[in-house]
Amino acid sequence: MKTKIRIQIMLIVAVVAFLAPAITLAQGTGINTTSKVVTLKAIDGSSEATINPHKKANVSFASGSFSFYLYVYEGMNERSVGKVSKILDKNGNFEILNGDLYGIKSVAASKQETPPASTLTYPDASSAATTKTNAPTTVIFLSDSSDFTIECLDSKFAGVTLKPGQTSENSYVLPTGQIEITFKHDVEKDSLAHGRKYRQSVYSGMISQGQKYLVIKNENLTEMGGEAIKTFAKSLIPFKFVFTAGPWKGQALRYEDFTKKASLNEGFNSLAIQFVGPQGLKYQADIEVIVTKKDKPLIFREADIKNLRVIKQ
Repeated sequence: MKTKIRIQIMLIVAVVAFLAPAITLAQGTGINTTSKVVTLKAIDGSSEATINPHKKANVSFASGSFSFYLYVYEGMNERSVGKVSKILDKNGNFEILNGDLYGIKSVAASKQETPPASTLTYPDASSAATTKTNAPTTVIFLSDSSDFTIECLDSKFAGVTLKPGQTSENSYVLPTGQIEITFKHDVEKDSLAHGRKYRQSVYSGMISQGQKYLVIKNENLTEMGGEAIKTFAKSLIPFKFVFTAGPWKGQALRYEDFTKKASLNEGFNSLAIQFVGPQGLKYQADIEVIVTKKDKPLIFREADIKNLRVIKQ
């Protein structure tokens, strides 16, 4: 009987010894660089670690790889970010970055990637051909009787910029009938405007025979109704550009770079940029995006670039 028990014990020890090498630990020091409390949970559910803002903690997972489920506390609520994989540095450390909290790769990792080819269609320095029409025409002046500086982005008035009370110096021949014109305008009244924030509005109306003025009034311009949202943005635009107005004025971005945090209005935002395109031509354009409370970060894509035009030098 004792011999049988002894044999069973030896078998158990042998099995444990056989399995022990298969259980490997992934160990490292997690550094939370964010302002949020984060929790790292092992894929197999065997362990977890909570790290306070700007603190570090030793972490070990029995899975043998450094992949884990990341959770972040926003107020009293815990939000799942998803599966995150990390590579330890030579000191056995890894960082939890702001980008990790929103499911985007770090800037350091992105530098190794090549931006995709641009699909933007670049206008040349010549003027676009106008569409011919057989409709009756009339000679029209554009007049700004609103409280805001406006810039016309399309139609025969494209490029005309007027301050409150101004009328265009030139007249324009327009066909009669329905007309729609897109305007960009300051969201602050002219005495306070510094080119920091813009809004777009579409004027829709009718041009009649003999009409002399097209008057833009406050009721033709959409007011900013959203609250201020503090956020940052990531560029997925495959070339370098610089903001020439708005909250990031003067900041230049490369592919997969991040902006600083800034306040944007909830809803439509138009951000002026400049960049150098093919043949060394300099271009002015706008990044047009809709901002919501969940856009942290906000993503800039090439499809968001509008109103592209050559800057004459």
